[in-house]
Amino acid sequence: MGDSQYSFSLTTFSPSGKLVQIEHALTAVGSGQTSLGIKAANGVVIATEKKLPSNLVDESSVQKIQCLTPNIGVVYSGMGPDFRVLVRKSRKQAEQYHRLYKEAIPVTQLVRETAAVMQEFTQSGGVRPFGVSLLVAGYDDKGPQLYQVDPSGSYFSWKASAMGKNVSNAKTFLEKRYTDDMELDDAVHTAILTLKEGFEGQISGKNIEIGIIGADKKFRVLTPAEIDDYLAEVELIFRCTVTRIFIAQRSYKTDYICRAKSSGPDGIEKYKHTGLYIDKRGKWRSFDRKKLSRERCGTLRGKGWKYGSGFVDGIFPVLSPIAQKILQFVQKEVDPNTVWGALDTLPPTHATWDDLINVAVQLRLNKKWDPIVLHLLQWLCAVVYNAYIDGLMKNGNSKRAIEIFNRMKRDSCQPSTETYTLLINLHGKASQSYMAMKLFNEMRSQKCKPNICTYTALVNAFARQGLCEKAEEIFEQLQEAGHEPDVYAYNALMEAYSRAGFPSGAAEIFSLMQHMGCEPDRASYNILVDAYGRAGLHEDAQAVFEEMKRLGITPTMKSHMLLLSAYSKARNVAKCEEIVNQMSENGLEPDTFVLNSMLNLYGRLGQFEKMEEVLAGMEKGPYEADISTFNILINVYGRAGFLDRMEGVFQSLATRNLKPDVVTWTSRLGAYSRKKLYTRCLEIFEEMIDAGCYPDGGTAKVLLSACSSEDQIEQVTTVIRTMHKDMKTVLPV
Repeated sequence: MGDSQYSFSLTTFSPSGKLVQIEHALTAVGSGQTSLGIKAANGVVIATEKKLPSNLVDESSVQKIQCLTPNIGVVYSGMGPDFRVLVRKSRKQAEQYHRLYKEAIPVTQLVRETAAVMQEFTQSGGVRPFGVSLLVAGYDDKGPQLYQVDPSGSYFSWKASAMGKNVSNAKTFLEKRYTDDMELDDAVHTAILTLKEGFEGQISGKNIEIGIIGADKKFRVLTPAEIDDYLAEVELIFRCTVTRIFIAQRSYKTDYICRAKSSGPDGIEKYKHTGLYIDKRGKWRSFDRKKLSRERCGTLRGKGWKYGSGFVDGIFPVLSPIAQKILQFVQKEVDPNTVWGALDTLPPTHATWDDLINVAVQLRLNKKWDPIVLHLLQWLCAVVYNAYIDGLMKNGNSKRAIEIFNRMKRDSCQPSTETYTLLINLHGKASQSYMAMKLFNEMRSQKCKPNICTYTALVNAFARQGLCEKAEEIFEQLQEAGHEPDVYAYNALMEAYSRAGFPSGAAEIFSLMQHMGCEPDRASYNILVDAYGRAGLHEDAQAVFEEMKRLGITPTMKSHMLLLSAYSKARNVAKCEEIVNQMSENGLEPDTFVLNSMLNLYGRLGQFEKMEEVLAGMEKGPYEADISTFNILINVYGRAGFLDRMEGVFQSLATRNLKPDVVTWTSRLGAYSRKKLYTRCLEIFEEMIDAGCYPDGGTAKVLLSACSSEDQIEQVTTVIRTMHKDMKTVLPV
């Protein structure tokens, strides 16, 4: 009878050594919808099909990917109800661990506990195995991790895995596509392509689910709109791949392979003599080389090519006078840096691109497809990447800009001087001078010569953190490299001394700039006003402000704001009010930042009536109060001991659709900390964490100041160190 007589007993082995019920559970998994997971170098992706039994089902009510903890997510194939039971048990286990140890449960331990539950159901009477397999994605101190847990309770760590009804094709596809250095975005693209291999119908953001976790250790499920964006990128990548194949083809031979879409991972190979081109509507077309006319403006002209586009007969380039000069130059010059420097001087127009492409084609036709042409193409590659990175930075997407920079290097596209300058500037604005310096050293190791903009960006990076000695060192390197400092370089060095609290150093650089024949601009005077204002020398700041007006340089809103800050530090209310009136007279309407400064000044001096008048004016005027406005109110009322008023302002934030930030919570904590209300401080601290706002160094200082015993200090220190275990202790205790 074989194993069939044992198929109804879970706890009895068959003569062949199998638990047949577990095999039936695996069959249930195999009949489920396809799910997969991919571990990238900087994160993990899990994805699954989400096909609904009817169009009448609300797709938002079906969620196949669930979050177990903030840094762990899971997807299943098999029976949905069994999955819900396991999710509930796993979340309960994670919460118990967190309550006991005050930290997130490690990924491996949560997987082990979940697998233990599944294994227990394989050796207990009156139960059945779980009819699901799980893919668990997480990111902890050990980095990105991906585990698969089967109904038997066995679990293994995977680089990439799949399960469900299309598991064979999916795993074969992943084996061919997976690489150890794959980035998170590449993993998402690969996951989508894998699902498309066995997907029936049109794939979209509504019938698949994707969950990702990156270096931020926050697992999230992508929205349908985000998935549609990735689907568009996958389609674009496919087209770009076809384009690269076409360009790389040097002649039309019988072994030319054109790959078409299919359900298999390798595509359909078609051996044709046809070539590819893009018509005037932007669509791919093919032509037979045997039917190609050799007459001037032959058959290709009627299929999308136009005379004057740089090509005759669709093959031979017609060089313009500028293109001929470029061709002569690149044939003589062999130094890539010189080639790049010369090409950078060309105007960014469509005609320039046509000329460069024509030159590349001409060199290829002349069988000069040598390093010179590679330098030309590498320059074109760098220009495209630079434009992409610059656009991301202008839109505030710094993280994505860094990812594109890393991809640029992986694609063997040598970053140019402009590329490194953009990235140094990016890290400088984020107050990451160490990263800016690391890029600068990498740049020189790659024999990429820095220009004056690169040095200025690096000086700015150190200036933002007040590291005047390092800024001066880079400034000297700029001069040693043979560059004449311009007004931007001098301004950056002045800013370094200003932020470091050395107004005399900033004034000395200002005098040096004039002595060297470099005319100071408005920004130079603003920096000097700020330097004196930070040091409390409001009279000197006023003198610089008047000198700027005497020279015919019109003060801007920022100029007035810096002078206002200088007198605000000196608590000179009358002068601050006079500056605000001057702004109005000059046609400069005070903005929210100016009014916040006046609000803070009145609050520090205890003039609460005037402070409330300013607040009422802001609510009636064109400028709305922002979170900084209410942070000032909370801080002022807290310092004055008006706790009821402070709590009233804090509670009003929700009605104004304003989310408290770390300054809001810290200011509120400070009010109770001054009264040594330790228990109340801990309650507010828990509210802060529950609201998703994490403490900084200022929060730690406030909590420590609320302590009145060694035990309380130790408790606070333990909590802070647990939350920032990857960082150095914020305070020595």
